[in-house]
Amino acid sequence: MRNSVGWLGLSGALVAVGALLALGGCAAVPDGALLPKAPTPEVVTQTVYVPVYVEKEAPALPTPVPEPLKLPEDQEQSLALLLEMARAASASPDDLRKEFAASQTAFNKEKSSVNRLRFAWLSVLLGPAAGDDARLSGLLEPLVAKTGGLAMTHPLRPVADVMLLQISERTRQVREEQKRADALQQKLDALKAIEKQLLDRERRRN
Repeated sequence: MRNSVGWLGLSGALVAVGALLALGGCAAVPDGALLPKAPTPEVVTQTVYVPVYVEKEAPALPTPVPEPLKLPEDQEQSLALLLEMARAASASPDDLRKEFAASQTAFNKEKSSVNRLRFAWLSVLLGPAAGDDARLSGLLEPLVAKTGGLAMTHPLRPVADVMLLQISERTRQVREEQKRADALQQKLDALKAIEKQLLDRERRRN
């Protein structure tokens, strides 16, 4: 029994001593002595360039000027002549006579297709003062001749064809009017002859 009590007393004493040592050790160790202090991270500074996009209105490009359309020579001459013909159709009588005289001079100097057609057209506009239809036909017929005339694809060929048709139709109408005038004159002559016969009979009776 004594031994048991002694053992328990010794154990209690050891426990008490251990507790004191533990308390004393805790008191003696400074704060942070047991754990290593974490190193302070080094601050690294880096310059970063961020591109900034600025929208800038592009200057307007100059509008290209299209080159004028270049026509073949025969088409250019035909177009110029058609414009002259259209202008001459509304010209005053004085201007028309001047243009007719100029066209006649040009035709006598050079009997080209353009000069021939211009001279014929102004002759048509001027009327009987420029000559009869036979002379006009003589001006235009070389343009539509199989040999030396304008090709069927030439821009001025339709103009010459139309003018010849108009002259031919006008000649036909003049011929028909002349026939009617001749027939009427024959009737008038017959009536005059009858009237003369009646007068002669009346005179003989008296």
